[in-house]
Amino acid sequence: MTRAAVLPGMLASNVGAVPAEVGAVVGTFSEICTVSETSTVSELGAGAVRMAYWGLSPTEDGCTLVLSRVARRSGRAVAGSEIAGLMRDDSRALTRLLPPFAAATLHDDAVTMVADSMGFRQLFHSDPQSPGAGTLSTSALLAGWARGAQLDRTAVAVQSLLGWQLGQRTLFDGILKLAPAAIARLGVDGVSLAEVAPAPAEPISLDRAVSEAAAILRASVEALLDDQPDAVLQLTGGLDSRLLLSAVPVSRRRGLHAMTLSVPGSGDVAIAGEIASRFGIEHEVRGLTDLGGLDPEEGWELCRDAAFRLDGMSDPVALAALGVAERGFTQGVRISGLGGEVARGFYYVGRVRDRPYTRADAEKLAAWRMFVNEAVEPGLLTADFADWGREAANAEVYAALRRGGDEWFRATDALYLRDRMQRWAGATDTAVGYRRVVVNPMLEPDFLGLSARLTPQDKAHARFLATLQLELDPELGRLPLEGRPSPAAYAQPSLWDPVAQTLHTGQRLARKAIQRARRGNRPPAGGDVLAQKVVQWWRREPHTLDPLGATDFVSANWLQDMLAGTIEPRPSSVGFLTNLIVATGGPQPDRSAGSS
Repeated sequence: MTRAAVLPGMLASNVGAVPAEVGAVVGTFSEICTVSETSTVSELGAGAVRMAYWGLSPTEDGCTLVLSRVARRSGRAVAGSEIAGLMRDDSRALTRLLPPFAAATLHDDAVTMVADSMGFRQLFHSDPQSPGAGTLSTSALLAGWARGAQLDRTAVAVQSLLGWQLGQRTLFDGILKLAPAAIARLGVDGVSLAEVAPAPAEPISLDRAVSEAAAILRASVEALLDDQPDAVLQLTGGLDSRLLLSAVPVSRRRGLHAMTLSVPGSGDVAIAGEIASRFGIEHEVRGLTDLGGLDPEEGWELCRDAAFRLDGMSDPVALAALGVAERGFTQGVRISGLGGEVARGFYYVGRVRDRPYTRADAEKLAAWRMFVNEAVEPGLLTADFADWGREAANAEVYAALRRGGDEWFRATDALYLRDRMQRWAGATDTAVGYRRVVVNPMLEPDFLGLSARLTPQDKAHARFLATLQLELDPELGRLPLEGRPSPAAYAQPSLWDPVAQTLHTGQRLARKAIQRARRGNRPPAGGDVLAQKVVQWWRREPHTLDPLGATDFVSANWLQDMLAGTIEPRPSSVGFLTNLIVATGGPQPDRSAGSS
């Protein structure tokens, strides 16, 4: 077996020594990355509070670690020396840097750790109310193992249905994710948190929001290209990447680098190719690698590696399949448009008007929009846990909505930003953040702030983003999107638009109804083949599943039937079990010393 990856990172403790689990994992499972090619664990501090780190180099002050490769604000890069100074004098200012960003420092016998405004760079801490040693870390797995933590059953239930986490839970009881814009401090007395609740959003008109958003994107994208002229735009047939291209002056588009991943059934390549040809963009297209010839052992290693990178809290099958496809692309600086859904009401369905909501609304949203694609199949969990787990997960969805306020559409916007983006997109971005630098101008705090200030009616049906597209580049705004009309059609709807939107909503609901009736979900691109390889490995080496024996919620009968070949599990089930195996297996010795 090859070594699974541990990302460069840190773990701080207040018990006077680096927990043995840190050395066991980092020394055995090492990530070869651009930051460092060593798996050595270094340590700062001489008293009770210590900070161990690996794969990173402190800034000039010798005690500050920049925990992300993205460090930008207001259209410029921020140097490590400036970050170190702010960590000492004004750490709150660092929460305004472009996500993903994080930093930690050891000063005055305490470790301070800072999260970005979205909590996008994943950071973790022990619950201040939990007994035992205090812990801060870039890895929930390491933090949980260091404390000998048990699984959080509510978190397991949520993940079995949703595929990722809500709020600040992790798979481990007593280990929490650091909240957006929060600052954690670990001293001899334990962990303390300084959190900031989102400020009430002052309303803004659509015209003003479009004007200000256009200025933000233009300044951010141009500054990035000034700093990184070889940056590559991730160009699709969708609206987000087109907005970012539109923020590039026409005079700078010729010779711009762009990439598109070709996925069967998608029209991204044709649309991206047409746009690239129109402006003289250097366009690279790669297809999904045929995984049919992959050895089952390598398939398992790829998924196990991905689970480590994701801290067991998102889909390792999807990440592993993407990683194979990415082998064909240069791993440099990327310009990404992920996150535009925040500005167009991802969870909106039906007529958009202000209204209150109940738990029944939350459960309907969960059943029809949230639990469909990533849920494990019936029978994998014991009947008692499955019944209890659905109730627990529904309660967590409702609680997440309540954190977003009393109005339904604004609450769903907050759910998307503070939960789905933070815990799903952020986990994936963190997992790849040391292989390639992904810069996303649409995550600028000021851009997201404009979105929060718009009414749901202005965001619905992509009205805001489509109008922004016309402001940035009307020519591109008249070209159709992949599988959808042009942005101009959304910005300037016809009299028939309400009818078309009703038809579109009905089609979406019909597809979801069929999916639920078939009790199936949608596998990630390449995920079905990769999941089959993993299952083949489990059947060849059933001892791989031994860590699941420590749980009382995975059905032993289902596992036996799966190993016997009478059940072919969904990719979502394979991903869920892979995460559990990694989380419950703890730091394991490398079976093949010297492998790479």
